[in-house]
Formats: sequence, C-alpha cells, structure tokens
Amino acid sequence: RAIDHQSTLGAYIGRTILRQNRGVMTDWRYADGRAYLPSDEVVRTLRPQG
Repeated sequence: RAIDHQSTLGAYIGRTILRQNRGVMTDWRYADGRAYLPSDEVVRTLRPQG
C-alpha cells in the first residue's frame, strides 16, 4: 500500500494431508493481508513525516 510501502499479499491457511502419496490442503481459507495491517491512522502516528 502506498502509505508505508507494505505488501498486502495474503496467504492460504489450512491443513495438509497426504492423499494418494501427494500433499493436499484441506479446510483451507484465504487470509487477505490487508486485514492484518494497522490502519492508515495508526501508521501515520508510528512513522515520522518529513
């Protein structure tokens, strides 16, 4: 994101199991990276301007 140049890349979260000798992910979900970053207001208080 532009305010602090942090990536908003998410990740797939789940369990891995072996199925037919191959690793597969079950019970997965996508966790959007934006949901885990501080708000723009908090970033402004943490980073000096200038």
